[in-house]
Amino acid sequence: MRTPVHLPTGGNSWNLLNEWYHEEHDYEWMKRHRSSRAIQPLCRALLGIMSMIFGLTALVKLVGPDAPPTTLGKYLGAIVVASCFVIAGLWFTRPFPGQRGLIAFAIFADIGLAGAVLMVTDRDSATFGCIAFAVSGTYATLFVSAKWLLGHVAWATGVSIIVFVLAFGAGTVDHSTLLARALVLFAAVTLLPIFSHLTWRMMYRDARESDHDPLTGLFNRRGLDAAVTVLFDQARDDAWCLAFIVGLIDKFKLVNDVHGHPAGDRVIQRTANRLSAHLGQRAVVGRVGGEEYLAVISGPPEMIITLTEGIVPALSDYPDPIRTTVSVGVAIMPTESKAWTGGSSAISVASNVADSMMYQAKAAGGNGVRTTSI
Repeated sequence: MRTPVHLPTGGNSWNLLNEWYHEEHDYEWMKRHRSSRAIQPLCRALLGIMSMIFGLTALVKLVGPDAPPTTLGKYLGAIVVASCFVIAGLWFTRPFPGQRGLIAFAIFADIGLAGAVLMVTDRDSATFGCIAFAVSGTYATLFVSAKWLLGHVAWATGVSIIVFVLAFGAGTVDHSTLLARALVLFAAVTLLPIFSHLTWRMMYRDARESDHDPLTGLFNRRGLDAAVTVLFDQARDDAWCLAFIVGLIDKFKLVNDVHGHPAGDRVIQRTANRLSAHLGQRAVVGRVGGEEYLAVISGPPEMIITLTEGIVPALSDYPDPIRTTVSVGVAIMPTESKAWTGGSSAISVASNVADSMMYQAKAAGGNGVRTTSI
């Protein structure tokens, strides 16, 4: 179900932090958004290089004078080295991961760094090593939710405190020097990731607001254009059908006149939520007018037919206090259609055809679907 887009309420820092903490994180944006396509290979390469650097650093420590003194420590160090190179290989060869992969890498990095700095026998070197948490903090800032970021910050800060307490007890470094290092580390490892993540999420909200309808949370025309272009390209690459669907709430003006505009807004939201739920994750759904929606879905022909034929009952067959029906027009692009060669013009043509079919359904009395192929 899509939810309305709300920007944080200004003027109250506590409300801002509370919204930031509870905000749902979009783990799929890097894979899904058209604007991120060019940066995906670069991000994967940088994360792969970062993993290799961690592995090489662990290898140097494993064979150098600061090697773990126990056999168990040496085995654990070897496991970390091997894991770093395996994960680097995955970054270089696999597609950009989703939620589980992103969180798993954050956990791996934090545990690996903690083990590295805690096993180093030279406590002075270990205090310098804690700055590596700033690197994993940068990753967390970009790719995980506020809750996971705070988990990282708590972990990194706690491990760093232990390392500095051990260094203080060892007495090999001047205490004022240790304090200066700790303050710099606190800023880099604890404060900076939180501030950066908060700023980044606010910018993301602003960008999302620009291409989403604030009432329904669906795409607006601007966001729909970009999302449909991506779906068009994916469907063409996968040799799947596309269906362009235009839906209009019948006699919506009467709803506003009789029940008021707040009730009309609730009907618009209700219809948007049901349309998104019915079409599922494969669909791109937008609100393109007051009571008009445009959806595009890709998939095999049987699925397309089942979903499009089921739209009217999925939206209207409920005992709602304010009952409404919809007129729906559908333009299907089969895999063998010549329209695929038209690129962006094909999208415009298909949308216009679906719109025309919707008006045919409306002229026939509404509460129905009219479908054609192009």
